[in-house]
Amino acid sequence: MEEPNDNEATDEAWQEPDHVALERLVSTTRDVIQQVRCSAAPSNVMGEATAALEKVRALLAPHAWGGPYAQSCLRMRDPMEFEGTQPEELFPYSPILGPRNPIAPPVEMLERDGAVHGSVNFGAAYAGPPGFVHGGVIALVFDELLGVATVLDGTGGMTGTLKIRYRAPTPLETHLSLTGRVTGHEGRKIIARGELRCGDVVTAEAEGIFVRLKEPLQGRAPQPR
Repeated sequence: MEEPNDNEATDEAWQEPDHVALERLVSTTRDVIQQVRCSAAPSNVMGEATAALEKVRALLAPHAWGGPYAQSCLRMRDPMEFEGTQPEELFPYSPILGPRNPIAPPVEMLERDGAVHGSVNFGAAYAGPPGFVHGGVIALVFDELLGVATVLDGTGGMTGTLKIRYRAPTPLETHLSLTGRVTGHEGRKIIARGELRCGDVVTAEAEGIFVRLKEPLQGRAPQPR
């Protein structure tokens, strides 16, 4: 498949995918990922499932967008040209909270009273230690949570540093809650803090420093200095 060229003709011909149909496909794909992760099926069943997925791959391949990609949209545009005001509307393709991304758990996030409040239930695909969430997954969620907090703060920036304190193991298949907020500004730096809870127990805390860019990203790799 040839990648679309970023030119005027492509711009005129471009049509966003049917979001309702895409989100249905994504939800089903999440279920498949969970079933594959936990599968103890006999080899003949796995063979049939593999053949079915190969057909799905062949069906979708001709319709793939060739990039560049963003969290806010499938086809890159102005990074601040958002579709809504809540996190999943701002970042529908996010790998953490995006309803259009099958690898997102997904984490549900809402803005309320100047903070980002979230909830999630991690399945087996996110396991680290037996029965608990992988620490790297927790770091990934905090990166998104605090990043969303900076965007909703009206600033937004790229992650500069992210410090995680793991206070207790975070269980799988359990309702978890998150809170993140911006706590300060220092020039181009935005400081944000967050926590992850299982009931009344704080299982992890995070502090991030995000840096506002001098120029917007254009979906290109950084050039050597």
